[in-house]
Amino acid sequence: MLISDLKKTCLKCAGSGFQAGYDEWGSIKSNLRKACPACSGKGYNLTDLGENLWKLYRPMLQELIREELQNKSTLQK
Repeated sequence: MLISDLKKTCLKCAGSGFQAGYDEWGSIKSNLRKACPACSGKGYNLTDLGENLWKLYRPMLQELIREELQNKSTLQK
């Protein structure tokens, strides 16, 4: 499995993470969010396989982070 199997470059911003906005008259204006709306500024989008793996691993990662934060807070007391 390659990383390209899990994510692909955003087509709207060409991987830069930023896309200038346009008003209704077609003139360029700055994007107030300062991030590409299609990829949320990451520069890539997950493929279907990437989405499925993220859905599988996300709950486990969240639990590990919760445990680590709990351990850290008990050590500081």
